[in-house]
Amino acid sequence: MSGDAKKYLQALGAELAEALGPGYRFYKSALELRAATEAGENLVTLGGAMRHSPFVDVAFHFGCSYGTAKAVAKQLGLQAGPHIVQYSLNRASMKNLPMPGPGRGNWSVHIGTPPDATLVSEMATAVRGMAVPFFERFAGMAAARDAVAGDDSWCLGGKMQWRNVLALDAALGELDHFRAWAARLDKRNAQEANDLLLRAEALRG
Repeated sequence: MSGDAKKYLQALGAELAEALGPGYRFYKSALELRAATEAGENLVTLGGAMRHSPFVDVAFHFGCSYGTAKAVAKQLGLQAGPHIVQYSLNRASMKNLPMPGPGRGNWSVHIGTPPDATLVSEMATAVRGMAVPFFERFAGMAAARDAVAGDDSWCLGGKMQWRNVLALDAALGELDHFRAWAARLDKRNAQEANDLLLRAEALRG
């Protein structure tokens, strides 16, 4: 991403945080909006892909990070979070999303001009329509673990997300679940998963 594109997303993120109201704080370096929850944090991360200069396609990831799972992940040397995540371009795959809108999950923008009110309003509507129901659905770690492990349509799940399944199972004290679930992994990932599982069991005592 070019420096100009990042500056544009930084300006957009600041305005989006204001539009979403109290509770959201924007972090410029990470291009991330964060809202504290009882279990950890809800996250909305802005991203952009160059189409042809000076146009960028803007979309966002949204996810939940859980404090207990974050602590376990740190002990195991894993990524801190989010532990369950979805992408705005996957909006149509989120079966039974409570509201029909918004109809779009990405926006083509001209980075030579500041973000306008229409764009900020549309993106705030998209966050409320996609991310807020997601945050409510996965307020607890058990629901998140079941979704990621079960390849739920509401999240990026399945075998590629095995590290998040491990962190969540370890945080829940349900490593036996991970041991059984990890049987589906390919040989390379299975070996790494087993090593981390043993480490997690040792930490549990």
